[in-house]
Amino acid sequence: MVSMVVGIPTWDPAVFAAVALLLGAVGLFAAYVPSIRATRVDPVDALRG
Repeated sequence: MVSMVVGIPTWDPAVFAAVALLLGAVGLFAAYVPSIRATRVDPVDALRG
């Protein structure tokens, strides 16, 4: 796999930071969408099923 990435060192801190930020952003977005839907539901209706 190293041969597929040209010009980037094996242990590049910028790449690790970029991947961490990207995964964090995807995780936050994945949690944000259901949380917005959950805030729009009446708690009593949600408990009744």
